[in-house]
Amino acid sequence: MVFYECMMTAKNTSHYNILTALMKEISLKIVNNGGIVRSIQNHGIRQLPHRFKAKYADREGNRYYEKGRFISVFYDASPNTMRQVGGILNLNEEILRNTHLRATNKFNDVNNSRESKNSYVQEILGDH
Repeated sequence: MVFYECMMTAKNTSHYNILTALMKEISLKIVNNGGIVRSIQNHGIRQLPHRFKAKYADREGNRYYEKGRFISVFYDASPNTMRQVGGILNLNEEILRNTHLRATNKFNDVNNSRESKNSYVQEILGDH
């Protein structure tokens, strides 16, 4: 199992029910394949760094977006499951961009046995 962070940008006009159904679909895919969903975080609507283009125009005819809703999903799963989740997101019209990262865990810093490589230990030793 690998600890992943899936960061996605949805249309700012997306309805809450549609995004909730998408998160349930992703979570169900992860759990059915033996994974664990650790957290789903809604970071709210923010200004995009540049104008994003959707695959298709929405009902109002909008195809270009300058604002987007940022959402993170943290989960443990196999690489095959991660690819399946990416496929679900790529097919969804509400998602403008998505990316998967191997998330860093705070415990990795604490559990590192080499003190010279352990930022947590270096921070404490640096104070004395």
